[in-house]
Amino acid sequence: MTAAIAFLALPCLLLPLAGLLVFRIAPLLAAGDHRTYAVLLVNHLLTLGWGMMVAMGALHQMFPAILGASRRLGPVVPVQFGITTLGIALLLGGFARAHLLGIAGGAVLVLVGVVLFVGLLLRAVPQGRPWSPAATGILLSLACLLLTVLWGTLMALNWILRFSASLYTAAGIGVHAALGLGGWFVQLIMSVSYVLLPRFTGVRAMGEERLGILLLGLNGAVGLLVWAALRREEGPARAGVMLLSLVGLWYAADLVRLLRGARQRAPDLGNWHWWAIAGEVVTAAMIGLAWAMGLLPVEGRRLAVACGTFVLCGWVTLAIMGQLYKVTPFLMWHYRYARGLEATEIPRLAAPYFPGWGVVAFGLTAAGSALLPAAVLVGAEHLARVAGAGWALGAGIYSWWRARRLNRCGLRIASRTTSDGSTTATAATASRHPQERITSRPACPSCRPPCGRARCSKMGRSPWPWARRSPWPSYRVSLAPP
Repeated sequence: MTAAIAFLALPCLLLPLAGLLVFRIAPLLAAGDHRTYAVLLVNHLLTLGWGMMVAMGALHQMFPAILGASRRLGPVVPVQFGITTLGIALLLGGFARAHLLGIAGGAVLVLVGVVLFVGLLLRAVPQGRPWSPAATGILLSLACLLLTVLWGTLMALNWILRFSASLYTAAGIGVHAALGLGGWFVQLIMSVSYVLLPRFTGVRAMGEERLGILLLGLNGAVGLLVWAALRREEGPARAGVMLLSLVGLWYAADLVRLLRGARQRAPDLGNWHWWAIAGEVVTAAMIGLAWAMGLLPVEGRRLAVACGTFVLCGWVTLAIMGQLYKVTPFLMWHYRYARGLEATEIPRLAAPYFPGWGVVAFGLTAAGSALLPAAVLVGAEHLARVAGAGWALGAGIYSWWRARRLNRCGLRIASRTTSDGSTTATAATASRHPQERITSRPACPSCRPPCGRARCSKMGRSPWPWARRSPWPSYRVSLAPP
C-alpha cells in the first residue's frame, strides 16, 4: 500500500473518536469553558490527526501534479508518516493525562515531521517553470503550517521552561489560531478547490487573477489578526475580520458559479458538500461583518471559538469528506496500475459519487457543523449537545462506510514469474474469499446478490430513489478455478 493511502486511512479511523469527543466537549464550548485539557485534546485531534494528516497524504500526490512535475514517493515518506503519527499520539496522550512533558515531546516530534514534509514537497518543485496562483497559495499555506507548528512547539515548551509569560495569554493562542486556521487550512482549501473543482465539474477554470486577489486579501487578514493578538488591540482584529469576511463572500460566489455550471448528469455528493460549504461561508461572513461593524454584541473570544468550530467541523471536514469520494478510488486504482496489473484484472468498484449512506452522513455532519457554531455563539448548551451528537453520528457513519468501501475494493497483490524470468503483479485473490478470481465479464451491479447477467432489467437502478448508478462497467467475481 502506498504511503498516501496510509495518510488517508488513519484519519478516517480516528474520525469516530473525534466525533465522540466533540459530542463530549460541545456543552463546554457553549458554556465558555474553552481552555481545558479536554478542549485542547479535541482541537488538536481535529487539526493534526484529521485535517493535517489528510492534507499531507493528498499533497504528496497532488502538489507535484499541480506543478507539472513527475515524482515517485521515496522511502523518506513512510519515515515522515511514522514520526508525525508518533508525535500526534504523544501530544494527544499528554493532553489526555495532563502530562506537560508528553505534550512538549509530542510537539517536537510533530515539528520534525512537518519539516520533513515541507522539505519533501519542496524537492518536487521544478526549475524554470511558471508558477500558478494555486501553487503559490499551497506554498503560502505550507509556510503558515510550519509557523503554526513552530509557535505551538514554543507554547508547549513554555509550559515546562516558563521563558515567556505572554504565551500563556490570548496573544499566544490568537497567533496560533490565526496562522493555523486561516493561513494553513483556509488558504490550502481555497487554493486546491480552484484546481480540483473545474476538473470535477467540467466548468472552465476561472481567471488566475481572481485567486491571486483572494490570496492577497486572505494573507492580509491573517496578518491583521496576528498583529491584533500580539498587540492586544481590538481595531486590527475588527479590520482583519472584515477583510476575511469579504474574502469569504467572494470565494462563496466563485463556488456557486462553479457548482451551477457542473456538467454531470447524475447527482454528485461531493458537489453537495461544496454547496454546504458555500452556504456556511456566506453565513459566517455575514456574522463577521456584523461583528466588525459593531452591530453584533458578542465577545471577541466567543466569536473566535465559534469561527474555529466552524472551520474545523464545517469547512475542513466537509471539504475532506466530499473530495475523498473521488480521491480514494483514484489512489487505490493508481496503486493497482502502478504494480503492473492489466485493466481487466482490476475489479470495478461502482463510482461512489452518490452513495446512500454517504447522504445520511452528509446530512448529519452538515447540520451539526452549522448548529454547533451557532450554539457556541449564543451560549446554548442543549443545542450544542444536540449538534455535537449529530456531528458525531455523521462522522461515525462516514468512517464506517469508508472503511467498508476500501475493504471491498482491496486486493492482495501476488507476484507471478513469467517464462522469461520477469516478475509481474497479478490480482490473485479478493480479500474475503481466497479462491475467488476476477473475470472481465460485465455483471449487473444493481442486484443483491449480483445476478451475473450482462444486462438486466434492474440495471442502473438504485435502492435510493435520488441516486443513480455509475455508467462505468463493473466486473463480477466468480468462484471458478483459475
